[in-house]
Amino acid sequence: MNASPNSSAPIVLTTDFGLSDAFVGVMKGVILRINPLATIIDLTHDIRPQNLQQGAFVLGVNYPYFPPGSIHVAVVDPGVGTNRRAIVLETPGAVFVAPDNGLLSEVIKRNLPTGKNIEQPQDGSPGVVDLPDSLKAYELTEGSYRLEPVSSTFHGRDVFAPAAAHISMGVAPAEMGPRIDKLVYHPLPEPTRTGDVLAGEVIYVDRYGNLITNISRSDFSIAEGSSAKASVEIAGCQIHGLSRTFHDEQAGVVSSPAVPPLVALFGSSGYLEVAVPDGNAAQSLSAGTGTIVRFTSSR
Repeated sequence: MNASPNSSAPIVLTTDFGLSDAFVGVMKGVILRINPLATIIDLTHDIRPQNLQQGAFVLGVNYPYFPPGSIHVAVVDPGVGTNRRAIVLETPGAVFVAPDNGLLSEVIKRNLPTGKNIEQPQDGSPGVVDLPDSLKAYELTEGSYRLEPVSSTFHGRDVFAPAAAHISMGVAPAEMGPRIDKLVYHPLPEPTRTGDVLAGEVIYVDRYGNLITNISRSDFSIAEGSSAKASVEIAGCQIHGLSRTFHDEQAGVVSSPAVPPLVALFGSSGYLEVAVPDGNAAQSLSAGTGTIVRFTSSR
């Protein structure tokens, strides 16, 4: 992607830095020193510390809503300063500047050819993926596009922010280092199907305590009029029927009278969620990331 100088393409930040320290503000300062006209957007800085799965999910679900050509800086980087690579990834719709540690897995997954099978290590550790022709990646090694000296603990400031700023000024990613054809790949776990039952798990808990699972609307096609027959099992509870909103009247829980009414619905992310209307499902069910969910629909 060759952006023009002072391009209007926004620079979008996603980190686990929080806002109580100066990390995010300093990254923005570095960007604005290089491109004073840059538009900077905060996607979130509340990724749980070192939580690559959460970062990959939030980035993968939300980046398509930004203008074409947006430059995403994603920093969840427990291996900062080690031999993990710093990279820039060009996709048909956006550019991503990030560590090569699996954080871009859901972005890559969205751009893989349909049906492409990627083998993952059986022990759950990250694998690697061969990039298709539609994706181009480069290692950030060119010293002209970083701050020197580079800190061994803050690449967000010294490597990733400067690279994004220079890209927004028209520097081609190919000028920033050698082309690489494989990236670390650790996508979210896929649900498994047995007949009409999909077994999945909670992959994200939002600030409301809603339990977002890895079961997407496309994983299980719900026939027209069958939502009332669907059921969701989680943490010893069973929810009958899918809701459209968080306040549908058919909300109910079976098998655990101590738990407040629950709803199950496909939320704005397109994934199945379990929620307590005006409450916190994670607390009510003592559930969180990794909790097993079974979804059944009569078709």
